[in-house]
Amino acid sequence: MITVLGTAFKAFLDTFGATVLVPIIVFILALVIRVEAKKALRAAIYMAIGLTAFNLILGILWGELNTVMTLISQNTGKVFDVVDIGWPAGAAIVYNNALGMMYFIIGLVWNIILFSLKITDTFEPTDIWNYYYFVVFALFVQFTTGSFALGLISALVMNLFLLLLADILGPALQEYYGYDGLTCTCFCTINIAIGAAILRWIFIKLKVKTLKLNPENIQSKLGFFGESAMIGLIMGILLGIVAYINVLGSAQTWAGILTFALTLAAMLVIYPTVSGMFVKGLIPISQSMNARMRSGQIKRKYFLIGIDPAVYFGETATVTTGLLLIPILVLTAVLLPGNRTIPLADIPAMPFMAIGAIAVFQGDILSATITGTIWYSICHYLASDCAQLFTTAALNAGQSLADGATYVISWCISANPILWVIYKGFAADGVLKFVFIAVIVAVYVLILLHFKKHRKAWYMFFGASEEFVDNYMGQVVAE
Repeated sequence: MITVLGTAFKAFLDTFGATVLVPIIVFILALVIRVEAKKALRAAIYMAIGLTAFNLILGILWGELNTVMTLISQNTGKVFDVVDIGWPAGAAIVYNNALGMMYFIIGLVWNIILFSLKITDTFEPTDIWNYYYFVVFALFVQFTTGSFALGLISALVMNLFLLLLADILGPALQEYYGYDGLTCTCFCTINIAIGAAILRWIFIKLKVKTLKLNPENIQSKLGFFGESAMIGLIMGILLGIVAYINVLGSAQTWAGILTFALTLAAMLVIYPTVSGMFVKGLIPISQSMNARMRSGQIKRKYFLIGIDPAVYFGETATVTTGLLLIPILVLTAVLLPGNRTIPLADIPAMPFMAIGAIAVFQGDILSATITGTIWYSICHYLASDCAQLFTTAALNAGQSLADGATYVISWCISANPILWVIYKGFAADGVLKFVFIAVIVAVYVLILLHFKKHRKAWYMFFGASEEFVDNYMGQVVAE
């Protein structure tokens, strides 16, 4: 029965896509919290318009990025036996596996239970298509142990950690990006926040003073050349030169470089208008929730909506950090001993993967870039380690190997140290696996309990300012 429901849900998602599914969920959610039907419909429509505009912008930019970034990777001249074939392969693996299909429904029910019991503050159904980032690792558990049950349990545990991190990071995301009531529930986007929070704590303890480079500071110092459009143009030209370094004497090459640079600049200029449409769709829900919590009609202190990271993607510091990390991570992939893979198909996703660090450092491009360099360089080894299982899963799902490829991986999906640790614990040999599982669950429970008791400290540890946290916690009524 659950498999049938999962198949039906996937068919709906494949047919209508997120741009239809999310507004429907938003409309239903708005009605549930007693927003006037006309306002709820208007909110859903603006949400759909915002998502459609995002997809149009990202589609154009992604095409330009893919060409440039592939060339940057190829310019290393080094051959790797693990080929990055991109996150769509991970989605295909999940969608063609019984566990993956069932988790569409099981994960939805799991979140509703956790949310109803106030174990999590995050309502995740608006972002369920990103389940596959952790379900892939659950499939690794199933393949390694031969146990469907262990695979499913590992997915539920991974989901717990995702929701906990989304709860903790929510205020920092809201403070910097300006989307009240939202958090992110995509593992590839927010897992770096853990590394960023630790590095930020080290900087504070050691009194390390970094040059704070955020869009406002850059613009105040550079004037016209610090505006979003110029940052996009300059970054685009520099990356284009690196990509086409061997053919810079051609007029056609420079036409391609300038087209890419102008596309990037246009995206940074257009993005605020698009995000404004999205915010317009959220205002009725936010106002209704705040009013009902203040009046005591809703007996919960915190309520967050998990959303796709596309809404954060186009912010200037986020894109700039992501673009800076691309050549850096290509270089570290080449230089690190024993590494067998290089970011290729997934490398245009780097701005998505910088979002968590940008939230923690509140737009500090330099600190976020340092974090990304350390965190994702370590992840090169995780990709190499997961390659054999990922290749088996990909072949089972009908994927084929390109000429010369021994193994394949999605670098973006594999770049999740927390998921890797949980997978290794569940896949350990013999009785050791149950010891590791107990430790993993205990760690979750301890963090959860400490977070519930010391919310302010956790929010600030992950980058939110004391002033914002006081306001965030003060806007709600006590239970």
